[in-house]
Amino acid sequence: MNKKALFFLINIPFWIAALAFVYGRGLSDYYKYDYDVIGLNFYLSFQFDLLLSLLIPFYLFYSWLVPKYLLTGNRKRFWGLGAAWVLIGGPLLTVILAEVNHFLHFGESIIKLYFHYYFNLGERPIAYWQLFLGSLIPAFLGVLSRLAFASFSNIEKTRELENRNLQQEIQMIKSKLNPHLFFNTLNNIDTLIKTDPDKASATLARLSDLLRYVVYHTDSENIPISTEVENLERYIELEKIRLQKPGNVSFSANVNNETQIPPMIFFTFVENGFKHSNLNLPDQSLQIDLLQDDNKISFKCVNTIAEKQTMNKSGGVGLELATKRLEMLFSQKHKLDIIHNDNQFSVLLEIYT
Repeated sequence: MNKKALFFLINIPFWIAALAFVYGRGLSDYYKYDYDVIGLNFYLSFQFDLLLSLLIPFYLFYSWLVPKYLLTGNRKRFWGLGAAWVLIGGPLLTVILAEVNHFLHFGESIIKLYFHYYFNLGERPIAYWQLFLGSLIPAFLGVLSRLAFASFSNIEKTRELENRNLQQEIQMIKSKLNPHLFFNTLNNIDTLIKTDPDKASATLARLSDLLRYVVYHTDSENIPISTEVENLERYIELEKIRLQKPGNVSFSANVNNETQIPPMIFFTFVENGFKHSNLNLPDQSLQIDLLQDDNKISFKCVNTIAEKQTMNKSGGVGLELATKRLEMLFSQKHKLDIIHNDNQFSVLLEIYT
């Protein structure tokens, strides 16, 4: 939410309450007093003055005292100026507005009438505590509103910063997609050039296509899921070149090719499967399945864990970043289960489309 929308969201409730109070009171006065004697224009302008006496302290605290002093740590100055306003400034403002309004309509001083009522009739049309409350309440609401605005703004800034940092980390992960894969593949190609030139050429083309995908397509917000599947296949085939038992790896995909997904959303999990398995051993395996139905994409990656290899429960920084990325991109529209048993690591991901 931008600051402009947040400003209106926080300020509109006060405006509604102020208008309801001021013109609700005016409607009450309409039935209580005789406007033929006092004049309708006087009461309308009186309600406007009353609205000003609420808005001025609210925005005095909201726009100046709180951001300039309270939020900058100068609390003594804030409490001093705030108390001066609530005890003196606010009541004085109300009196001045009433005095000007009464003088313009009747040509006489309302302060003079006040003392007349007080000394001759023993009545006090308005007491100081009413003026004090009329100053204190909008000032207090101004402080609360500004603190709420600052709090929500800080939350948005923190969230934006976290998302920016996460995106940078994700871009770093993309740019460094298993560098060992590229080095090993190049070494394998060098060997294949002597023994099987055709296979070396095909492998080089596959590596070139994967690099092109990582460099040029991963900056897109979304890509067709078929593109993701094609490059997963390239990645898996390149990994299998170095294996003595490539049959230990299985990959199946059944998806709607038109579905759009963020690029490389599954790569980290597959890379993690290769990293933590010794797939040259007969009892090691890596199974990758990608299935889509009408409203759900299901991804499963299950790998055995090589002996003497340790993994923490989350699987490392790569999986942690992948988890954060899913939360950022899909929020409540996905389910991720990462299960770590003694000799098996499973990733079960569901994305709801």
